[in-house]
Amino acid sequence: MPEIFEMSSGSKFESASAAEFDAMKRATPARLGVGRAGPRYTTAAMLALRADHARAVDAVLTEVPRDWARRNGLLEVHSEARTRDEYLRYPERGRRLDRESIAQLKRLASAPSKRASKCSVLICVGDGLSSAAVEKNAAPLLKSLNRALASRYRLLKPLFIRNARVRIEDHLGEILHPDVVCMIVGERPGLATAESLSAYVIYRPTLESAEPDRTVISNIHRGGIPIAEAARKLAALIDDAIRFAATGASLAAKTSPPA
Repeated sequence: MPEIFEMSSGSKFESASAAEFDAMKRATPARLGVGRAGPRYTTAAMLALRADHARAVDAVLTEVPRDWARRNGLLEVHSEARTRDEYLRYPERGRRLDRESIAQLKRLASAPSKRASKCSVLICVGDGLSSAAVEKNAAPLLKSLNRALASRYRLLKPLFIRNARVRIEDHLGEILHPDVVCMIVGERPGLATAESLSAYVIYRPTLESAEPDRTVISNIHRGGIPIAEAARKLAALIDDAIRFAATGASLAAKTSPPA
């Protein structure tokens, strides 16, 4: 019979050993063995839960500072969602650029290029559903990725898109026609962290692109995939996207070993 051990709260768990349970608890940010007071969480566990929930709500509702893009060398453009409330209530408005941004990017696209022989890559940052993730991790990831790619590709002017959904990269592709778009975006926060980024990579996106056309690397933060490792993974993914002229399901099919 496996050993039965009792937590300090009085609840019982069936396990091979208390040591194995402790090891599992250390390996995950999930709430394990928090105990209870009668039918309820302990006061400490409940207060920690409410604090984490408040951080998650703040990350969704708080806007990235107005000078963030300028301070980090990005051109700021906007989706059709003019306010944070509109962005959350009408997701489709976060998938298209507003008129002023379209005109701005068309002027950028018409500027002559001295390095047209190289494949082009657009790296952009969207606030998504976590301003905290963008403020904490987007700038260092962008810098690391720029260093990894600059010698091989023509990097377009990096952009920050305010009130952005992932599919706005399709609209960017329609206007700027890069070979690859890599969109770094704040993930929907959970109770473990509000500072996690995802990066969506797509080959030659258009308004006809669909979700299976994208490849995503997620969980980019201090407790997940570290910035340096994420930059290496993304650089390798962009190399593959250029080499195989594909991302998403198509890239997976081309790079999977034969059955």
